[in-house]
Amino acid sequence: MEQKRIVIFSALYMPHLGGVEKYSQSIAAELSKDSQVTVFCMNTEKQPFHIKEGAVDVYFLPCFPLLKGRFPVPHFSAVRFLQQWFKNNQVDFGIVQCRFYLLSLIGCRFFAAGNIPFIQIEHGAGKVFMPDPLTEKLWNLYDNTLNYFEKKIPHDYYTVSKAGLKWLEHYGIKGVGVISNSIDPKDFEQALAKPGVWKKQHHISDDTLMITFTGRLMEEKGVLDLLRAYDQLQGENLFLIIAGDGNMNLVKPWLGRKDILFTGQIPFQEIPALLADTDIFCLPSHFVEGKPTGVLEAGYCRNAVVASNSGGTTEIIPDEWFGKLVPAEDIPALTKALQELVDEPESRKSMGNNLHDRICELFTWKTAAEDVRKAMKRCGL
Repeated sequence: MEQKRIVIFSALYMPHLGGVEKYSQSIAAELSKDSQVTVFCMNTEKQPFHIKEGAVDVYFLPCFPLLKGRFPVPHFSAVRFLQQWFKNNQVDFGIVQCRFYLLSLIGCRFFAAGNIPFIQIEHGAGKVFMPDPLTEKLWNLYDNTLNYFEKKIPHDYYTVSKAGLKWLEHYGIKGVGVISNSIDPKDFEQALAKPGVWKKQHHISDDTLMITFTGRLMEEKGVLDLLRAYDQLQGENLFLIIAGDGNMNLVKPWLGRKDILFTGQIPFQEIPALLADTDIFCLPSHFVEGKPTGVLEAGYCRNAVVASNSGGTTEIIPDEWFGKLVPAEDIPALTKALQELVDEPESRKSMGNNLHDRICELFTWKTAAEDVRKAMKRCGL
């Protein structure tokens, strides 16, 4: 059977670190096992214009990398290149990641112009936090305008979580289904087979109980809540890892502590070794997370997880058999949940094992790719 050609528009892409970036790279790799896959993304990291990732063609289009690359805006030259590329190539199916990037709207329009069936995958499950009322008003105007034009183009909407389906209703959109955020077990096999590497590299003793946070250093991710809760924990040989970049002034009171390590942004290749040595993973986010990659990765590595009880996180951890969920911004509840896991090694172990098994069953890229193929059949392919 002839291979289908699939095109993915994803404004953000690896090596820029984030959940959408990893999702796009991973789903492209899985789909390329039986299809021709091309990815168009924004060049936020000074990448070559065109690379091959296995069987996947990736084009890093020129852009203005606003907000330190988190909100890239395409150059006119990017649009001109896409016009020529679509003129010269036949495409069978398209995927547009997220709603609120200009590249997303451009992707929708190219697919519509070529009568190419496509789907759009929403990754969020709640509003984007803005620093002040004026910025929030401007963002809402932009977001609703972009959404208006995207909705005018007939296509199916999917999300990475059931919580995301509910969030789409906020925009008057009836989502079709879920194509879940996931993990690739192969990414973690080597690190899990030889634990202790991270601790050894960072001169942390083997008997240390390690608590880890991965994500941007911003108040909305709950990093201050975690630091304040950690200060109240009772126990010996506790060590906290904060892995991510962002506003270092936010965590200034904790800098220089011998029992806390701020790593800055670390490449994805180091994440498996970090999580292989982690005992408790914590994501006390204030955001309504879609389906947080960090929780999936930590769960696969058998970490006991403490996280906020909102959004798609509750679909990964439905009850205390799999982890501990606490209300966002509730530091006493967060402290209590962490302390219980510090004090109860058997609970840590059983929760980690149960969550690992759940992720293996439900949240791998093989399963996600099967859901994409079902979406293609729904579109008549």
